[in-house]
Amino acid sequence: MDKHIHVVSTFTLVFIFLLSHATTLVSAVEDPWTGLPVPPELSFELRKHLQACEKVLTKKCGIEVYNTVLGSAKIDHYCCKKLIQMGEVCNDELATALGLFDKYKHAKLLIKVKSLRKFNQCKGQ
Repeated sequence: MDKHIHVVSTFTLVFIFLLSHATTLVSAVEDPWTGLPVPPELSFELRKHLQACEKVLTKKCGIEVYNTVLGSAKIDHYCCKKLIQMGEVCNDELATALGLFDKYKHAKLLIKVKSLRKFNQCKGQ
């Protein structure tokens, strides 16, 4: 797998978590990060850290969070547990990174708000 695509998947997963109760920004997808160039603002160190966050979350849960934050999907109990296990710092950093992609810059504040809201909802379960 191309390193850039893997990095993009990490960022996308975090951003998914950040958005949970806003209007639908995109339709549900299964592999939303394919083909997106990595924003230059993302340092090598940050990308490595986000990859570690992604490993905790898992690809399945990352996609579920993404569809929740950028759409209107719901996160199941298992993925909520994985999101909490990943941690609030990773959640916030992934949401911030997602907002750096040209495709999502217009919604970066909404992404942050929805991901934090969803994280807190999962924490309360």
